Amino acid sequence: MEGLVNLVHEIAVGMGWLLPTACYAAAVSCLIFSLVGIYQYYHPTIQALQDKPWLPYLSLVLCGVFASFNVILTKSTASAGTDVQVTLGDAATSYSTADSLITGTGPKDAILAIVTDFALFFQMFGAWTCFFAVLTWFAIQRGRSNRERLSCGIQYVFGVMLLNPVKDATWILSFWP
Repeated sequence: MEGLVNLVHEIAVGMGWLLPTACYAAAVSCLIFSLVGIYQYYHPTIQALQDKPWLPYLSLVLCGVFASFNVILTKSTASAGTDVQVTLGDAATSYSTADSLITGTGPKDAILAIVTDFALFFQMFGAWTCFFAVLTWFAIQRGRSNRERLSCGIQYVFGVMLLNPVKDATWILSFWP
């Protein structure tokens, strides 16, 4: 079990290093799309984006969202009622890893120990889920995806829930008899 916990922890650290890179790449991509879209809209001979003139400005707003994605996630977790501070590039977690192997007096304690051991992976998975929800929402706005807008909202809420897995697991297990 300890080897699996260490492997998953290292995978989560890798995910934590890649997320800021993906956020800044998405921010630069949105900025370039916005600048090209504004140029094409106001250029008299190019008829691109005539049916969606607001799309370059939305892309400019999403550029700021991706550039400050950690602030957006921190505010989302505050809205969810938790006090998790999200920092991109810093994969440190407040939970112990590989120290609390399955111990306790019952199944609740064992489940909480497992969730605590894999907490960093759950946090990184939740952050990536939120990132892809915003990317997919922008693809829907551009007409590149056939998903519904509500599904992106549900995906984002699921990602925010995963940012504090120990509290959520404790809350869910409180209903266990």
